[in-house]
Amino acid sequence: MAKDTFKVAGITTHNGNSKVRFTDDMVRRVKQFSKGGATRIDLIELPSEMTKVEALKYLQTHADFQSAGDQALISDSLADRSKAPKEVKVKTSKATKPTMSSIKAKATAKKAETTETTVATESTTV
Repeated sequence: MAKDTFKVAGITTHNGNSKVRFTDDMVRRVKQFSKGGATRIDLIELPSEMTKVEALKYLQTHADFQSAGDQALISDSLADRSKAPKEVKVKTSKATKPTMSSIKAKATAKKAETTETTVATESTTV
């Protein structure tokens, strides 16, 4: 999980979808959301720079976000971000680099395959 910190957090609603947002530049984000047609833009400055989880916990206690809908949204976001990060396993192939002789062998095999198909087609049409 990223340990980025933010100075501003809040809730926006766009096309009926509400989301918790985080930023460092309130003015820029308010302009972006306004131009985008957001119907709600409630962003507040945090008391100090905080991670997303810390900011969500702070928003839960803030007076502007005490409605049932806001509390549910914040709780859901907090639950999503509090999960342990999944470990991703990457499969590595032990393929070797192609050599010039292996490339030539493939080309010869393909050419022979094409020739056999052509000969078989000609013999059936006669």
